[in-house]
Amino acid sequence: MALVTTSSAHPFGVGSPDDAFVSGLTVAPTQPCRGLVLVRVLGEVDMLTAPRLGDVLDGALRTVADDCAVGRDPIAPAQAPSVVCDLEGVTFFGASGLDVFAAAQQTAAARGVRLVVVAGCRTVRRPFRLTALDRRIMLTDTHPALAHRRAQAEAAR
Repeated sequence: MALVTTSSAHPFGVGSPDDAFVSGLTVAPTQPCRGLVLVRVLGEVDMLTAPRLGDVLDGALRTVADDCAVGRDPIAPAQAPSVVCDLEGVTFFGASGLDVFAAAQQTAAARGVRLVVVAGCRTVRRPFRLTALDRRIMLTDTHPALAHRRAQAEAAR
């Protein structure tokens, strides 16, 4: 799998997925609408790959917060600006990944953005529970925005 490299030219702090084949992590952010960024993560989150994930999450949080601050098309009060990180494709999740999410949660709170982690698999959910990080970060088995995107992808086939 490809490791997505960072670049200041991209709003989420990432370059093309073809930029580097360094390790087993792919991080793919998309912004389906203003006030929402989806970050799909595939592969292993360890001490070598976690900084890249951290850069992408920070860029996504910054993008969502900046979009909402500009005041374009006000978001309905029920729709808080959100970054949804889909970890369903993660095969290894180390302590460095927990550090990334602890920092991302602090950034999200400071910027008024909701951070949601989609983690149905034990590989990811267990470390969050063991460290009680699941009490500070919203963990869920699924998210409506991801279900909608998956339905669109299936319809396009």
